Amino acid sequence: MATIVLLHGWGRGAKSFLAVKELLENQGHKVHCFDLPGFGVVGPPPSPWAVDDYAGFVRDFIKRKGLRDFYLFGHSFGGRIGIKLAAQDPELLKGLILCDAAGITPRPQAKVSVFKLFSRIGNWIFSFPVLAAFRGVARRFVYWLSGEQDYYFLQNDVMRETFRRVIEEQLNEYLAKIKAPTLIIWGKLDRMTPIADAHTIHRSIPGSRLEILDGVGHSPHVEATEKLAALIDDFIK
Repeated sequence: MATIVLLHGWGRGAKSFLAVKELLENQGHKVHCFDLPGFGVVGPPPSPWAVDDYAGFVRDFIKRKGLRDFYLFGHSFGGRIGIKLAAQDPELLKGLILCDAAGITPRPQAKVSVFKLFSRIGNWIFSFPVLAAFRGVARRFVYWLSGEQDYYFLQNDVMRETFRRVIEEQLNEYLAKIKAPTLIIWGKLDRMTPIADAHTIHRSIPGSRLEILDGVGHSPHVEATEKLAALIDDFIK
């Protein structure tokens, strides 16, 4: 039996892991998953955070639980945190699993600026009572159309600034510092974190293993739950 800590993606929350958590527990593993600040049932941080702040939050959780020799799984934004922790605190981890991890290819600044402009215009348009009821639907549609769903979760100024700080940090320099055995899992159809990032991570982390899932997008834990759980279990064994 192994201990596994699951770190969710931006805006997703611990609930997104319920199915894969159950499968891993049925395989005999002890699984911890929790909401990061600003997501799920946990409120935003008191001031804007960067990746290092979230890594510190996870370190505190690990310390409180007294966890040792555990496997860290990070999906998307959670992968950013996983990369930082594995590079900065190699003694913490027995193994690292990066699933469609973010932090390698920077978001185009032009696209970020466009969505900031849309947000300001949209807030003004949908401030009219007759249109207010359509605000959520309109935002979801535009972000879905662009493949940039993460923008939908910028619900206040603290999280907007947190998002800016997070996406502006590239983590390529940390990859070669990772010494823990590493499994990289990627959806071949991922539109949010390109598959080229998977190959960059694989080349940069010595001895890492890469598994690409055909017909799967950015969320293997939702789209291919059983396959994901089987890969994690095989990697641990």
